[in-house]
Amino acid sequence: MKYILSGGGTGGHIYPALAIGDELKKEDKDAEILYVGKKGSLEEELANKYGYEFRGIDISGLPRRKLNRDTVITFFNLLKGINECSKIINEFKPDIVIGTGGYVCAPIVFKAQQKKIKTAIQEQNAYPGKTNKILARKADYVFINFLEAKKYLNNKNIIFTGNPIREVFSHIDKEKSREQLGIKNEEKFVFSFGGSGGQESTNDAIIEIINSGEDIPFKLTHVTGRDHYEDFMKRVKEIPENVEILDYTHRVSDYLSSADLVIASSSAMTLAEISAVGIASILIPKAYTAGNHQFFNAKSYSNMGASSVIEEKDFNGKALLESINKILNNDKERSLMADNSKKMASPDAVSKIVEILLK
Repeated sequence: MKYILSGGGTGGHIYPALAIGDELKKEDKDAEILYVGKKGSLEEELANKYGYEFRGIDISGLPRRKLNRDTVITFFNLLKGINECSKIINEFKPDIVIGTGGYVCAPIVFKAQQKKIKTAIQEQNAYPGKTNKILARKADYVFINFLEAKKYLNNKNIIFTGNPIREVFSHIDKEKSREQLGIKNEEKFVFSFGGSGGQESTNDAIIEIINSGEDIPFKLTHVTGRDHYEDFMKRVKEIPENVEILDYTHRVSDYLSSADLVIASSSAMTLAEISAVGIASILIPKAYTAGNHQFFNAKSYSNMGASSVIEEKDFNGKALLESINKILNNDKERSLMADNSKKMASPDAVSKIVEILLK
């Protein structure tokens, strides 16, 4: 069979598509897979890295402000993207088109639906994004991770599967990962990241901790996000030897499996990967997300005793450092948080999705 995958803008939309693609290749030996996304984007980089044929289209997200020049450009690009997708579909002739969210997947899924080609949508969050809410109306399948999402989606064929994660998370080795990253057995290691694009509030808190001159009694790796790295490095003073600052990493699975504690935003895919590893976490939900869905994602983990949550309005370096030290200094509590996190994993999500697609 021939499959088109599409989803982009952030890793939270791209990695589920890649996970589905990898499982399709395992279960369908004759699978032909094409990834469609924005030209010069993170999805193009990751699709190429993981060995997928990629076709780029012209597309941009809708501006948040009222009608202006950017709005006109956006609609022009959308029409251009739809025409490009029509050509891609005519040439590739897919049996099914799978969208995992973000404005990037709108033209290709929309065009497939127009041409009566089967489509599937995978929604990661409790509150679906605008693109998926629109595309779900005519999709043949809608796969969800949170049951709460069902009430926002107009489709009779909604299936709860959990979020698909990459196979690498099913065979991680903490001891091997720590050895490869140069982390000693006796060291307490904290991994901090704000998703593929970074998180400004977490960057500010880490800068505050480093610049305060206070002792950091653990090893820390913090990922700023590429767009924030230069500003971060300008604002931070001397970086201690036990602190590593990265702009981006393709080795999230290694860092997560090595960590005693993770600091993260609460996107659904980040939480799925944290649960796959089974690790204690401090979650800082991004306050500006649609429907404030990250807050509700985080609360579900907090209610299960899997995470400590700090809202951005209450968040600073002092509060973060206090929370880190409290959890790291209580092995029993940290172990219980890790166990509770593991209970929330959906390890068979991707196999469920692919089994349905193949039928």
